[in-house]
Amino acid sequence: MDIDKPVREVMSPHVISADINDSLINVANDMIKYDRSSAIVTEDGKPIGIITERDITRKIIPNDRKPSTVLLSEIMTSPLITIDHNTSVSDAIQMMLEHKIRRMPVFRNGDLIGIITSQDIVAVSSDMTKALRELMELERESMLTSDFEGMCDVCGQYSYHLSVVDGRSLCDDCKDSKWREPTDSSHESAYMET
Repeated sequence: MDIDKPVREVMSPHVISADINDSLINVANDMIKYDRSSAIVTEDGKPIGIITERDITRKIIPNDRKPSTVLLSEIMTSPLITIDHNTSVSDAIQMMLEHKIRRMPVFRNGDLIGIITSQDIVAVSSDMTKALRELMELERESMLTSDFEGMCDVCGQYSYHLSVVDGRSLCDDCKDSKWREPTDSSHESAYMET
């Protein structure tokens, strides 16, 4: 997958949202029910913040607070860093790094339509790594079968038409001849059979 594709092609369209007056217990239960690690907090229908599993574990548990007494506004991260659905994945990566965040709500014309996370980016990167490996293999195979220029590994002469034969770069003359390595180290490293 190309990192210059828009985030709308990578994001998850499934977003949990909760009104600022909802209870943390209800939000946490929705996060568990829908297997999501975050929820967008809204006020009068407009997104104003985000709550993550990490917020819950770091801001409530260490202080031994009772979740039913915690207001969403106390633990949410605000202001909300958002991204437009047409923004490229590479720009999303830069934004996440710049703001030190791992997820961003995705908007289209002011409406929340999804969320892009660092896991989505990792999936894209994984696809890209696989594609790059395949391209490198194609390039390597091309180098093994196509002509290029350089020094012949056998005769040492510069040639504009080298080919790789058994891992060695050979000019046309040497490629057409039979070469073998002698077993006795006192002889020259290679010689031509006639």
